[in-house]
Amino acid sequence: MGYRTTVAVLCLATAAGIAGTVVATGAGSSNPKRAGVCGVTASRPLPPGTATTIAFVRYQRGRYAIFTMPAQGGPASRLTVPPAGIPPASENAFQDRPAWSPDGTRIAFASDRTGRFRIHVMHADGTHDRRITASKHGGDLSPSWSPDGRSIVFSNTADWSLYVVDSNGSGRRRLTVSNVVRDTDPAWSPDGAWIAFVRGESGIGSALFVIRPDGTGLCRLTPYAESVLEPSWSPRGTTIAYSTGNGSGFGIAVVGAGGNGRRMLTPEGLDFAPAWSPDGREIAFSRSASLYAMRPDGSHVRRLTGGEIDDSPAWRPLPTR
Repeated sequence: MGYRTTVAVLCLATAAGIAGTVVATGAGSSNPKRAGVCGVTASRPLPPGTATTIAFVRYQRGRYAIFTMPAQGGPASRLTVPPAGIPPASENAFQDRPAWSPDGTRIAFASDRTGRFRIHVMHADGTHDRRITASKHGGDLSPSWSPDGRSIVFSNTADWSLYVVDSNGSGRRRLTVSNVVRDTDPAWSPDGAWIAFVRGESGIGSALFVIRPDGTGLCRLTPYAESVLEPSWSPRGTTIAYSTGNGSGFGIAVVGAGGNGRRMLTPEGLDFAPAWSPDGREIAFSRSASLYAMRPDGSHVRRLTGGEIDDSPAWRPLPTR
């Protein structure tokens, strides 16, 4: 499960009339183009080979930890072990949203092990874990690597803006200025030219946007819905999968990178966290706290895990040749 799914379930409760408002407020850093005319057209070749490994979050014995497993399913290996007693063992400790570096040697993730969410980076085997962000306020969430591996984009809950930091923790800069909106869930495109993200506005809902890494070209891809979450680029960079819901649950949808061809792949239920395989053959996702995979057209759904509380799948990139 993890922090993102916790928020999503709260949003679902909201949509059902159980609690509060879904999202916060207002206008952006610039006037975005209307949906459907974003002009994101880059197409990347698929890497050779077949995807073999998935990282994900599992809730186990009162803590959330990052695991890896074979892409076809099978035994999982735990990677993250928070320092003992921080926070106390009786409390939840979140390790959330694993994101592989482009070369598959490192994993970025969000952790609140010291009481506030920060972005960490570790080696693919779980060693050499180090914190790379230290925001003075709020929490740092949802890391995503640039294709060259030099930078990581993330969101901050104090001002609900997006930030970019060098992968070694230096050179932090603000990407969006969202005084009256909430910008979350950034995802870097495979060609590095765009960052997709979710923007929420009070009384309207949330929608999928794209922006260039220099802060220009802001454009809305989807109409506003009650909830939009977690965009994931196809490896060619032509399609974005995301989770969305309008009151009866959450399903997986796709939209063209320019805002065209929007359609649902799964019915609204409890489907979250879509993640494209690097070979483009499948989309992994979380359904009712288990992991599944399906073809990009929504067919051939197969279960990967069961009996645990699992979330936030992320496929390991294929090695370059």
